[in-house]
Amino acid sequence: MSSSADAGLRRRLIVNADGFGFTPGVNRGIERAVADGVVRSTSCVVNFPEIEELPAFVSRWPHVSVGVHFNLSVGAPISDPTRIPTLVDGIGRFWGDHLPHRLLTRSVAREDFRRELRAQVQRMVDLGAVPSHWDGHQNKHLYPPFFQEAIAVAGQCGIRRMRAPNRHLVPARRHGRSRTGALARYYLTHPRRVLTHTYGHALGALARRRGMRMADRLVSPAYLGANEKWALDTWLHIIESLPAGTSEIYCHPGFVDDALRERAAYVQERELEVAVLTAAELQAKLRATGVELASFRDL
Repeated sequence: MSSSADAGLRRRLIVNADGFGFTPGVNRGIERAVADGVVRSTSCVVNFPEIEELPAFVSRWPHVSVGVHFNLSVGAPISDPTRIPTLVDGIGRFWGDHLPHRLLTRSVAREDFRRELRAQVQRMVDLGAVPSHWDGHQNKHLYPPFFQEAIAVAGQCGIRRMRAPNRHLVPARRHGRSRTGALARYYLTHPRRVLTHTYGHALGALARRRGMRMADRLVSPAYLGANEKWALDTWLHIIESLPAGTSEIYCHPGFVDDALRERAAYVQERELEVAVLTAAELQAKLRATGVELASFRDL
């Protein structure tokens, strides 16, 4: 991708595909979005058998940054469940939808966090892939106890890059109003989001003080009605309106399989995302606007 002659106006975009290792179909979808599309980074769910495909993926695509997608919600842990009792239910599996309540009520022991998060990093290392960055499944890593332990474990393991927690909201093109007006209207009608998004900015500042590098912003179209990441028009609009600096957006390409139906609610849309992420129109828009594709290694 061409860059602007004025470095101050340079625009870079990290397109990170979440969930390599989640299911066979997700792995195939991510690989397609790398081979034929705009994905230059992925985050790995390591507690399912499909993560065994990671060494071959890394060998085929050495330019792709590969991070750890900390998962304390779905499936069984890497650690012995008896050694992390507050993170698992009675049958030794993560708490699923009950995790946020347990995080907010401080029902998870700090040592359990550390043990499982370290084990997830080590799983990637054992497969020959040193994580370039970290983030979390369903953004649960933003809850206070989870975030504090994750950033500590990442630092101890030499991971110095992470997903930006400060959101950049993008209004839908069809709304036909300015971004400033759309933001004002949204926050007036969703006052709790003022607190959560301000909290995200505070987390970013804390992370930078702890030595973490991240993009300038996390592009988040969902809040202002442009949530269809499976729609080409959403992506074209994002590219057109992208600010200067480095932005990150995450996506979920994949092909539907039985494991995905069992483990996720976001299913059929993933195949639409594959089509969008590999669309010639999207790549042409990047070239026309001078937006450069980047990975976490570029931070």
